[in-house]
Amino acid sequence: MKKVISSLVVSLVMVTGLAIAYPADAQEVSRSVTLTRDSKVGAQAVVKGDYSIKFVEGKDGELVLAKGKKEVVKTSYKSTKLAQAATDNVVVYMLNSDGSFRVTRIEFKGKSEAITLE
Repeated sequence: MKKVISSLVVSLVMVTGLAIAYPADAQEVSRSVTLTRDSKVGAQAVVKGDYSIKFVEGKDGELVLAKGKKEVVKTSYKSTKLAQAATDNVVVYMLNSDGSFRVTRIEFKGKSEAITLE
């Protein structure tokens, strides 16, 4: 009987520890994004193509844009509330005075927050 109770206590402690640790780890996400134009992300010029980005969902911070396993850009972003959840993945560009494009916002399908790049 003591062995059963001891096993239950150990299991409960492990589950509680996982529940406490999970939210901190779960906020950092990696998502795929397609840039349809050669553009700047932060201060770095990038060519159009498929990339992955890592960031902490729901918080301002620093995102990493990667092509395969190679880090291409690291830049700061702000988390911005949307009026309603995005209906699709969207990359918003701004046309610079020199004719080049700059990524200013990234929205993800089904999410009510976007990433705004500075």
